Amino acid sequence: MAALRLGLLTLALHVFANSPATLFRLSRLSCLSNPLGSPRCPPRAHRWAPRARGGDRGDGAREYKEWRRLPLQPYGVRTTLMQEVARGKVYSLEQQLGVFNVAVNIRMTALVVDGGLMLVNPIAPTQECVSLVNDLAKRYGPVRYIVLPTTQVEHKVNLEPLTTAFPDAKVWVVGRQWSFPPFKLDLIGLYPKRIQGFLTNKPPPGGYPWGESVEVKVLDIELPGAIPTPFQEAALFHKSSRSLVVTDSVINVPTEPPPIVQEDPTSLLTIAGVWKGSESGDLDIDSAKKSAVNNKSNRQEGWAKTALLACFLSPSAVSKDLGEYIEKGFQWSDGWQSTFKALSTPSLVVSPLVSQLVFRPQAKKVEKWVDDLLEWPFQMVIPAHFSVARAGPKEFSRAFDFLRNVDGVSISGTLEDDYAVLDAVAKLAFGSKSRTSSSD
Repeated sequence: MAALRLGLLTLALHVFANSPATLFRLSRLSCLSNPLGSPRCPPRAHRWAPRARGGDRGDGAREYKEWRRLPLQPYGVRTTLMQEVARGKVYSLEQQLGVFNVAVNIRMTALVVDGGLMLVNPIAPTQECVSLVNDLAKRYGPVRYIVLPTTQVEHKVNLEPLTTAFPDAKVWVVGRQWSFPPFKLDLIGLYPKRIQGFLTNKPPPGGYPWGESVEVKVLDIELPGAIPTPFQEAALFHKSSRSLVVTDSVINVPTEPPPIVQEDPTSLLTIAGVWKGSESGDLDIDSAKKSAVNNKSNRQEGWAKTALLACFLSPSAVSKDLGEYIEKGFQWSDGWQSTFKALSTPSLVVSPLVSQLVFRPQAKKVEKWVDDLLEWPFQMVIPAHFSVARAGPKEFSRAFDFLRNVDGVSISGTLEDDYAVLDAVAKLAFGSKSRTSSSD
């Protein structure tokens, strides 16, 4: 029953996040209801100064007033770190994003294309973020395209603000965006008023405006259940860097926490914290709220547990007692170390959250999409979360071996019990366990 309660909570949060009522109540309605470029929603100022890591945040460059659109940590302050992924060709801009102190990185990829830049998977366009992009624009040309290759809310929620920051960019998206209940997304602030085109498996007449520099292949599936849910993800192949840009389909879990997550390690240390009762056995409220000491070992432990929670929701080593969680936070038993090793050892894996709830119910269509991607000669995979992977078609294909083994676990070395909560969610949503489902 505890697993089922967590499953219900997970499903409720997913619907809540895609609910227009949520977005209307938590967003600035005057901004959400106005057209792109409205005087009440001006682009952010382009001001940024280089700083040392851990520098002063008082200049407001990291403030994000639109955080109420999807109220996740770190709320109104979003630090952005940029890294060159392929010299002169690809750049990664990362911010932190989390809930219940389970904080991971979220990535926008900047691709150098003919005449300028293509931004893939929008993040919060703070002054710092916009200025970092403008710095790239001085070297490679203006932002010519903003691409939303997914239907997932944590990525599309920043599309409209990013298009406001770069009003001359052409906007391309996958077409089956949704909310629950169904509303036009431009009316609830998730979409800009202008969309130049849609990413499909058949390019528009004359081809995409970026020419042959970036190829596109779209996974288009619908999850079964009482309320069928569209899921789309476009994979982009950037030819000059031989990079495959994806969103949530695969991940590369690093053994060390990403720099952006360590920028403010509060969440890591909270997850790593160990609750201690008083000598009498009574609850010690002060110690229950304490996080671990800030050192490398505790940040590492916090990251390992964070990755497990983000990918499994509730792996076998964490207590399923909601009352205990409310009183003491996440409570862990031995065994999480081996599960994290299994998760982080391969260069690419499919997150169990995605494999169980998205890909297994539509296994054959996913396999077809994967086979199509294997035709590209990529040498690097750039997901929207966790780390960039030096990996090619062989490693990418191996990550999807679970589709051909419907009765086994998705990742070798993990336990059946690691999937208990995900199976409960799948049963609730689809009427059957996801690991025994396969659909045409």
